[in-house]
Amino acid sequence: MSNTAITLVLAGALALAIYNVLSRYFQRGDWEDRSALTTALSMGGASLALFIYSFATGGPQLSPDWLFPVSATGFLNIGIMFARTRARALEEVSLVTPIDSTTPAVVILTAMIFIGEYPTNLGWLGIWVLVVGTYILNIQDLIQQRKTGCGGSSWREKAVVYLAPFLILRKSAGVRWAFVAAGLSALSVPFDGLAARRADVGFGFGIVFAIAALGNFVLVVALKEHRRFKCAEALWRMVALGVPFAIGTILVGLAFQISLVAYVGTMKRVMIPMTIILSYSILGEKKSFASRIIGGIIMTVGAVIIALAE
Repeated sequence: MSNTAITLVLAGALALAIYNVLSRYFQRGDWEDRSALTTALSMGGASLALFIYSFATGGPQLSPDWLFPVSATGFLNIGIMFARTRARALEEVSLVTPIDSTTPAVVILTAMIFIGEYPTNLGWLGIWVLVVGTYILNIQDLIQQRKTGCGGSSWREKAVVYLAPFLILRKSAGVRWAFVAAGLSALSVPFDGLAARRADVGFGFGIVFAIAALGNFVLVVALKEHRRFKCAEALWRMVALGVPFAIGTILVGLAFQISLVAYVGTMKRVMIPMTIILSYSILGEKKSFASRIIGGIIMTVGAVIIALAE
């Protein structure tokens, strides 16, 4: 990856990590059960910011075949963003966000199928190191629960825990929603890359998030989340969540234009250790922090290897 692509992805990852933490913060109290409304507002705010960026930088620049990838990723993002937002409402953000990084290995396959891109051997290594770091990070909560319940465990019991991450699905609705988002993301990432290349980043992703916002507004009405909320609170969430998400999207979208989809999509996951650190310092989420950050460090090593890949 070029230095420009690396810088864009890292800066975008930081903006998205800030969005993750703010999303958790703004879903407290009366807003805990307003996941669809929070998602719709944040996507609407991001869409507006992206359209402003597009017209401020020369207006829409569209290729003849731009509509399909933009529409595909837009409709997939309806489910992705609702599932992610619901996951953060039900579970600690530093626990559910890492699950999104179980997708990079699958993205290699979807990128090969949909856009014909294939990473180098070093790129493969970096992606799998990052996946291992994610795996270690994801199961720390389960490991801590087993230690608390049993007062310690043998190596065989530890092996069972490491080989049984799906136990988390049964115990946490937030984790289940996070896995739904991860599965949809694996399908969406190649279309994200195509959308960034066939339309300018601002206009293309502005449409993507407008579609996602409209889809979630339908859910708002169906779930009756629009009742008894203050307009001032809604507008504040629209700005506070939409702006950092738009900034992260612009930066990552520009990286998609100059590097492989699998590399950018995987490198973006460094937002996970960033989210863990920000959640610890801002939200006070200290649950299994030390053991999770080890997985985050391994993920960062994987990201460095990817950065060195051609």
